Amino acid sequence: MIRLKGIGHVNLRVADQEASKRFYRDILGFVVAEEDPEHGGVFMTLGENFHTLDIGQHPSPATAPRPRRDQIGLAHIAFQVGSYQALREAYTHLVQHGVEILRATNHVNQRSFYFADPDGNTLEIYYEMPLALELFAGGRSDDDEALPVSAKDEPLPAWLLEDWPGPEMEARIETLRRRQQQPTPA
Repeated sequence: MIRLKGIGHVNLRVADQEASKRFYRDILGFVVAEEDPEHGGVFMTLGENFHTLDIGQHPSPATAPRPRRDQIGLAHIAFQVGSYQALREAYTHLVQHGVEILRATNHVNQRSFYFADPDGNTLEIYYEMPLALELFAGGRSDDDEALPVSAKDEPLPAWLLEDWPGPEMEARIETLRRRQQQPTPA
């Protein structure tokens, strides 16, 4: 069996490499690790490895098809944040920088919102509740719920201002944490 460690990086061909570099660096917080046009373009990192995202100039962007929701292939790239507050801050940051939030979803075990990069690639930022894999071992039942979104100069949607997950789920998470900390019988 192959034992993959994780997804190493995503490579995007872009219409305007400089515009994409500015978006991913200045808006999303990536750091340029290396720029090497002969070997792929711009290699960017979130700090855990050498490169998480590679962007390279498409040779003929004027005639290249743009990403579409009905195409086969990549639907979106998702970025995880470490807390619900970080999700709120990311949403606020994007809206303040003029990035349109396309939609938001409560996926039961996580909440997320979607937006697009300069080429129209859909991106997602999400917060997943702690111990989600254990909490939903049998699946999430796919009860996704559309959440409202806001634009610049509008108040944040109410779902971003609430404490999430709620007290009942927090109690379940704490129970799981305690069980995991108990020593296993020999």
